[in-house]
Amino acid sequence: MTEFNQVQLTLHSDQDGEQSTTQFIGQAFQKGSSLYIRYTESADTLQQEVRTVVKIDDHEVKIMRRGGVESDQTFRQEKQLPGSYRSPFMTFVLSTHTTKLTQELDGHLGRVNWEYELYVHEELTGTFKISLHIQALDTHEIDEV
Repeated sequence: MTEFNQVQLTLHSDQDGEQSTTQFIGQAFQKGSSLYIRYTESADTLQQEVRTVVKIDDHEVKIMRRGGVESDQTFRQEKQLPGSYRSPFMTFVLSTHTTKLTQELDGHLGRVNWEYELYVHEELTGTFKISLHIQALDTHEIDEV
């Protein structure tokens, strides 16, 4: 049986020097040798809710989003990998060239950092630095959500 752990996620993004930080409440669980994190992006900032799953393996991070936006991105150090993005307004093929990927995990808690170049239709559109911090959820925070 899979054990689901409530977690607080802090996602920090730096896109070409423009920074943003968002927090989510989610669930973490192990399946085989992979750590899965799932959370929902609220409809407040998007047209529709988006369910996000992050799969973390020893050498790879995969992000799958479903709902108002549908996208898949895979990150593996020094690899350029295909992906996709679809919204009600546009669809395009993308790829990510990951220049750095580090993990500091202890079970389902810790931090994953990666840096990548994003290509849309084979054209470089931005450079990103991402940090995903996974913390145990304080039970007092559950009451507030």
